[in-house]
Amino acid sequence: MSSSSVRQVDVAILGGGASGALVAAHLLDRVDAAPSVALVEPRTALARGAAYSTGRDEHLLNVRAAGMSALNADPGHFVAWLQRQPAHAGVEPAALAPRFMPRREYGAYLAALLEAAPAADRLQRVAAMADGITPAAAGYRISLADGGRLDARSVVLAIGNLAAPLPLAGADALDPEQVVEAWDYGAVAAIDGDADVCIVGAGLSMVDAVVTLHANGHRGRIVALSRNGLLPLAHTVAAPAAGDWAALLPLGVRARLRSLRAWAAHEAEAGRPWQGVLDALRPHVQALWTAWPEVEQRRFLRHAVRQWDIHRHRIAPEVAAVLGMLAADGRFVLHAGRARALEPGARPRIRYRRRGDGAEAVIDADVVVNATGMEKRVTRARSPLLQDLLAQGLVRPGPHGIGLDTAADGALHDRDGRPLPGLWTLGALRAGSLWESIAMPELRGQALQVAEAVRARLATPVPESQAQLAQAP
Repeated sequence: MSSSSVRQVDVAILGGGASGALVAAHLLDRVDAAPSVALVEPRTALARGAAYSTGRDEHLLNVRAAGMSALNADPGHFVAWLQRQPAHAGVEPAALAPRFMPRREYGAYLAALLEAAPAADRLQRVAAMADGITPAAAGYRISLADGGRLDARSVVLAIGNLAAPLPLAGADALDPEQVVEAWDYGAVAAIDGDADVCIVGAGLSMVDAVVTLHANGHRGRIVALSRNGLLPLAHTVAAPAAGDWAALLPLGVRARLRSLRAWAAHEAEAGRPWQGVLDALRPHVQALWTAWPEVEQRRFLRHAVRQWDIHRHRIAPEVAAVLGMLAADGRFVLHAGRARALEPGARPRIRYRRRGDGAEAVIDADVVVNATGMEKRVTRARSPLLQDLLAQGLVRPGPHGIGLDTAADGALHDRDGRPLPGLWTLGALRAGSLWESIAMPELRGQALQVAEAVRARLATPVPESQAQLAQAP
């Protein structure tokens, strides 16, 4: 329904991607006493977000189907859903579980989960962008970019990953056809097959761009530039390695890295893949992060984060095989260096300082792809909503300026560190506090936790502090 017809709901969820859809599904999972829920999302398709909005077959999940259930209580839920789809009719669960499925199928799965919620008729779709929130006597008033307003007693910020801008002086002077955002999957697919392409960044967004160019039969040169020159590594078949992860808790960054290398070497000597070590740590990453004092967390962010990322956020073996083939043929080249500036022209030129010898170098291309990924620092985020909340003091940046500061249940803290009644977040905006906060095991747990907190809030009278806050100048 249109935003102008919405006036009052129990819960407003700002963002209709994976995290917002999961919170809504949990809130609507029972017919009796289900709250009225408004899902505020300008995009046509719900439950997709940046990751799952792709329609490209070559964009695969980075986790096997067996690990991608959206429900903590039902680990086989995604595989069971796949079995019911015509494309997988007759395929046994044991054959589906180890596959890396196309991300478009996972987006369809999340949308189906929301549509099947028992109280789905209590969901109102608001096809607009929220750009402001102010306290009101009964909760919050949300302003919408189309001029509408929405009143809600409880609000959930589920805005997902925010794209980082291209961090190069001169980028704003490029012609629109010369620069493409990696998350704009249609624009990447439309790149001329003979164009020389420079991709800034070497993470998962870069991988998406390269495999799409390859799928389109790209003939031009593909060059990527990243500060460290490291690519995401591949998954393999490995059971979680046996070991005492808790022994890592009291160790600082350097000591932990030494222990992890020794653990991986032990696995290799036994003929087992190193990936099993990371899989053993996977459920405990938040505990390992929060056990560090601030100084060790900063040391990790300065010196070890990229090594962690390429080992932790691995890619499907078939995707890694495409990258390896293109690199072996010379059709894909990765340079390591710090980008310094971008000179516009008929063929944009990127100047960078090479890693290692510090020499000046250049890359000339027809098209520049921004694959720098997620903007972690909220003060830099290109989000009117977040900037409005920061300006009012309703929220404050999280540890190290990453995401927003939250309580244990996802409740947001104001500028003075006080939990803000009736306002929660989940996912990427909690990364500063939890570090591991964007993958499905974390999202599905946080979505359930937030939904339960919202239910408890709706079952109690409006706190006097909230009414006082609404009356403050």
